[in-house]
Amino acid sequence: MRRLRTSWLLQLVITLLCFQRCTTIRWLALYKSKHKEWESQKHCVKASGLLPRQRRLCKNHLEIMPTIVGASLLSIETCQSQFSDRRWNCSSISQVPTIPRDLSRGTREQAYVYGIASAALSHSVARACSIGVTTKCSCGALPNTAPNGAFKWGGCGDDVHFGLGWGQAFTDASLKSKKGKSKASKKAMMNRHNFAAGRKVVEFSLTTACKCHGVSGSCSIKTCWKALPDFDSIGATLKNRYALAVEVKRKRKKKQKVLVPIMANKKSIRSDELIYYTKSPDYCNPDSKSGSIGTQNRLCDKTSPGSGGCDVMCCGRGYDSFKMEVMERCECKYYWCCYVKCKTCVKTLNLSKCR
Repeated sequence: MRRLRTSWLLQLVITLLCFQRCTTIRWLALYKSKHKEWESQKHCVKASGLLPRQRRLCKNHLEIMPTIVGASLLSIETCQSQFSDRRWNCSSISQVPTIPRDLSRGTREQAYVYGIASAALSHSVARACSIGVTTKCSCGALPNTAPNGAFKWGGCGDDVHFGLGWGQAFTDASLKSKKGKSKASKKAMMNRHNFAAGRKVVEFSLTTACKCHGVSGSCSIKTCWKALPDFDSIGATLKNRYALAVEVKRKRKKKQKVLVPIMANKKSIRSDELIYYTKSPDYCNPDSKSGSIGTQNRLCDKTSPGSGGCDVMCCGRGYDSFKMEVMERCECKYYWCCYVKCKTCVKTLNLSKCR
């Protein structure tokens, strides 16, 4: 009887730990429903990856949900694009709503994924406001300062204020207890900071966009507004933050637990810096404990000395080169009116892959 009780308790602890590990960015699984119409609140109940608080937001903001779905896909595609030539290539993010160990152990890879997910959400909602996707928001507020140049403020800027606020409400819903209190574990504190860092990068990336008005294309009148750049640039900025991520530890300070830098010469953590508390493996070999899938059979560039080069990617194990023939359209011609005719060509690719 005692053995059965011990076994049951152990199983319960494992289940609770797994649930905590698998909840915070489960909403990224929405990318699998990218073609779904959000016309009824029942979609919020059936949607994969949403927590109870996120379901309530979904029911109150149905018209924004296609944008959230798009943000989940955008964050996954951006992460995999930015790290396509690295040993860790962000492939594991596609396993959502299950979160693999490389994204749950407090590593800098986890930090990047949380940052990019939060940034994609706020960026997508802000853009949706300015193009009229939802009635919950509209154009961003015009700057209060006088124009610095020969233009006037106008147009319809991205509503970054609404995007940041809604993004925080949605992502941080995963970091609250059933009673609504913020979770205080080290992992929750790290995730909350990295969510916020992603939003800060979006906020700091606002630029001035302009449009000219005048006769025959002249620029006698120029109207400008605040707009967000394409998301690729935000993904690249966060990749730089990943490279410079700050290792932290938890420390009690004035009856409160806080995260502080490990390095003694760094006194504080900037709001747009990513943080982590577990050193990453080298990702050279498969290791279920760390979440590494290894680099065997990964394509590499034998001429490159960088991260995508075979020497780095293959971790000294060597590589095999081979040729592959692919079919592609070529010598295309446009015929009036109205079609394009192409030939089919065979192209030989020289490829290499890690042993």
